[in-house]
Amino acid sequence: MGGKRIDRSNLHGPGERRMSKPVLMCVDDEEMILLSLKDQLRHHFSKDFMIEIIESGDEALELAKDLISSSVEIPVIICDQIMPGMKGNELLRHLHTLTPKTFSVLLTGQADAGAVGDAVNHANLYRYIPKPWEETDLVLTIKEAIRSFYQDKQLEEQNRALKEINETLEQRVVDRTEEVVRQNEEIHKQMQSIEQQREELQVRNEFIRNVFGRYVSDEVMNTVLKDPAGLQIGGAKRDISVLLSDLRGFTMLSDRLPPEEVVRILNRYFEKMVEIISEYSGIVIEFLGDGIMAIFGAPKRLANHAEHAVACALSMQQAMHEINAQHEAESLPMIEMGIGVTSGEVVVGNIGSERRTKYGVIGTPANLAARIEALSTGQQVLVSSETLSRCNVEIDIEKEFDVSVKGVDTPLRIHSVSAIRDGFDVEFLPQKLVMRKVEKNVQLELAVLDGKSVSDTVITCTLVAISKQQALLTGCKDLKRHSDVRVRALNIQGENLPSESYGKVTAVGPGGTVLRFTSLFLNESDDYYSELLGLGADWEDTT
Repeated sequence: MGGKRIDRSNLHGPGERRMSKPVLMCVDDEEMILLSLKDQLRHHFSKDFMIEIIESGDEALELAKDLISSSVEIPVIICDQIMPGMKGNELLRHLHTLTPKTFSVLLTGQADAGAVGDAVNHANLYRYIPKPWEETDLVLTIKEAIRSFYQDKQLEEQNRALKEINETLEQRVVDRTEEVVRQNEEIHKQMQSIEQQREELQVRNEFIRNVFGRYVSDEVMNTVLKDPAGLQIGGAKRDISVLLSDLRGFTMLSDRLPPEEVVRILNRYFEKMVEIISEYSGIVIEFLGDGIMAIFGAPKRLANHAEHAVACALSMQQAMHEINAQHEAESLPMIEMGIGVTSGEVVVGNIGSERRTKYGVIGTPANLAARIEALSTGQQVLVSSETLSRCNVEIDIEKEFDVSVKGVDTPLRIHSVSAIRDGFDVEFLPQKLVMRKVEKNVQLELAVLDGKSVSDTVITCTLVAISKQQALLTGCKDLKRHSDVRVRALNIQGENLPSESYGKVTAVGPGGTVLRFTSLFLNESDDYYSELLGLGADWEDTT
């Protein structure tokens, strides 16, 4: 398909020297893809950015030159790999020579590792996203790339200002030194001033070293930075295991807690989990809100990385007992964590620009780990078959199920594991969930979630039994296993309750539907909740 001519009349408005908004460029030879991209990006970014769509590499280069000549910023370029004429990585290399500060996102279903590596090394590739993409994932990636672009810009401006200050400071030192020579009575005063400046510089440098050291593990620093070649931007293929953990219902919980308690809970959680990950030779790639992404097998090779990842996940779940015991002693709420683990070949290495680089991972396993983790409930470790096939030790499996995942042609077999033997000897036994029968007619209203959106369809069902962690429902047979739902309740008088909760469907059968709460159903002190727990005889979950 030939490139569509672009109307550039909006580059120079009446009485304006340049366009008032920065531009997000989208390049793809398929018009439907471009229209879909523009529609999604316009919904989230049109307030602050212009969205330009281009159907060929040559047209993209022409537009970029016009924008640059008009002093219009281009924070992000989203580009397809497979296009007639100029391929995506070739276009990104040309664009990088024109606007080296711009971040690029490679959006395609057919890019090979060579093309990705070329874009990483020569085109400031921020991320590779496979087709078909999820809007939430795409928007989050673009937001992070835009944030990085303006952070880099701010850092450059600060460095420029610091350089000017340093030049001014040097001149002041020269002037004051000459004054000392001329006026002996000022020598002591000037020496004190210089010493004070030296101490401030030393304190500042030590502060920077300590702060940035928190975000880079010792292993990455020792392995990657020891060799000068480790400082170069670039990646390599590596077979690794990826672990992703996330606290269940913590977003809602944090809205109800004072900020200092939220920070105290997260810091305690992160400190313990990072300690365990290091014990099993893993490294933390990044913190994702209240989640953690860790890898095993890079930068230092690890032959049995899958076994280390599984053992680490089980040990992390064990440690939640200790954390919650501290919370109980301090009158803080209990928290639960879900974990997903998968393995496979990825591109791993230093990713970014010459001014801002991070050690990261690109590839399908990183995305699948997030999908698997999203299927887990609290006190659960879910592992893919790819990971289990790499384990040469005995592993206890509680449950197995198949699930369809976006971007993957065939269903994935997922395993819920409880122990790993043969030298690791880590066993995690989740708390047994005991529910009480609800003998009164209690109705719940459920709405299925699609990502962060709540569907308009409301399903009314009957609450049969309940505990603090889960509930048994009837009358909602249309719900599918692994569905995420919003839960609203009617009190005994049939009135709407102001509180709401969220949960995941864990089982569907003739006896009813089991819902595992991912956030507290109702406050423990609520009279209604206490009454529900007190209704009927004990009922033990066997569904």
